[in-house]
Amino acid sequence: MKRLLILFLFCQSSIADDALVNPVAKKIKSQIIKTLNAKGYNELDGFCDLMLEMRHNKAFTKVHRVRTHGDPKLCKVAKKAVPKKQYRYKNYEKLIRIQIVF
Repeated sequence: MKRLLILFLFCQSSIADDALVNPVAKKIKSQIIKTLNAKGYNELDGFCDLMLEMRHNKAFTKVHRVRTHGDPKLCKVAKKAVPKKQYRYKNYEKLIRIQIVF
């Protein structure tokens, strides 16, 4: 199972962010960036990779767990800025990867 996951991650490395192809990820990323800019955290330097685990219920999905990797200050703020509301989806995605760069 671990080998399959590693192979999958290497195949997906060409796309750094799911917001390029997934409308739910694009909406979540725009809301995170809007929150960070509104609270004045746009001076932070670095990057943060967010892995969002989603829970699905019929035609809706909701953020269940957020894992981060990157600059600790930026990741802490970005993790708190993730909206915990429901989104309507078309394509089933259990994990969504979002990259925040300032």
